[in-house]
Amino acid sequence: MILLVGLLLGETTINFIDRQVVSVLAPTLRNEFHLSNSAYAAIVNAFLITYAVSYSLAGWVLDRLGVGRGLTLAISWWSVAGMLTSFARGPLSLGFFRALLAVGEGGAWPAFAKAVSIWVPAEARTLAIGVCNSGSSLGAMIAPPLVAWITLRSSWRFAFVVTGALGLLWVAAFLLFRRMHPEMARSEYELANTPKAEGLTWKRLARYRQTWAVFFCRFFADPLWYFYVFWIPEYLTRARHLELADMAKVAWIPFLTADLANFAGGYITLRLQRAGWSANRTRKTMMTVAMVLSLTGIFAVWAKTLFATMALISVAIFFWMLWSISVHTLPGDYFPARAVGSVYGIGGTGSTVGSVISTWAVGRVLDVTHSYVPVFVGIGLSMPVALLVGFTLMRRVEPIEIE
Repeated sequence: MILLVGLLLGETTINFIDRQVVSVLAPTLRNEFHLSNSAYAAIVNAFLITYAVSYSLAGWVLDRLGVGRGLTLAISWWSVAGMLTSFARGPLSLGFFRALLAVGEGGAWPAFAKAVSIWVPAEARTLAIGVCNSGSSLGAMIAPPLVAWITLRSSWRFAFVVTGALGLLWVAAFLLFRRMHPEMARSEYELANTPKAEGLTWKRLARYRQTWAVFFCRFFADPLWYFYVFWIPEYLTRARHLELADMAKVAWIPFLTADLANFAGGYITLRLQRAGWSANRTRKTMMTVAMVLSLTGIFAVWAKTLFATMALISVAIFFWMLWSISVHTLPGDYFPARAVGSVYGIGGTGSTVGSVISTWAVGRVLDVTHSYVPVFVGIGLSMPVALLVGFTLMRRVEPIEIE
């Protein structure tokens, strides 16, 4: 189990390294291709809109193909797409290659959530989710210094080639692992071919308010994460006037705290549940604390020093991540393993639809106001809305009966 979780951590890390390359190179690409804030936002949205569709589709495919075949296909696809981005010649081709990347990247998170729901004991699932989910922050932390180093010593095009190749190396390791553990393929086959596995369509799952709780928790809250992922390098360059090398020295810091939050949140949750806390009490307590303290990020835009800016952003990301791992665990809390991939995919669509809207709004607000103040305030206040809507729909966190 430990080796499996380690591999799943590796795939989510590579997923975010590939996703983050454009963000790190945003100042360079904007200068080369003469992009406005709105044009850059459109390129980001080319990824996010495609990702919104592929996320749900990937969950459905994984529930039918299984983790092994589905994840191998997804990573091979996005790795090749990432390498092809080196051929971009302008905003249209760059947006096209980012959309192509998103088709494969949609499989990463539903895959590890489904794998955890099948092979990890219930009490340890939040910890395993936290470990795997930390790949997002680990990848976002590794990407700035890695991409900047490659770019400064070679070119931005070669940065796409190197980062894309990492996924192909992971696929080789994963196929070797699968060959060494044939029992995993057998258990997936048995799960997929049980009589109850039939009929769990999106239409059926949409009847349950718990499905919509996952959807809207991510719809309203995840734009905060995507804002930090896609816009912080731009913010540090444009508003704080950092060069690429200087930006790379500090842009990874908030994601280190997010990485620590994944492990801390998973461990705290494990200890609470071993102490007798129910899943319902644990999830809702963690989500409430996380929502309140994530609001500190709003004040980063008024900070007088770079240190204070990065500290406030880091605190916000730390507590947002505690929220995230709780929400990521909900599909497994509510639904049987055969439906987790699909529900997780629906939640991921909520995440990306909300982030598409917020990304467009960020670009538009910046072009009109030339100020990050309304952006930081608006993004930060999305968290209380997420909590209110989520708690209204969640009811008690416990397994539900599938009709």
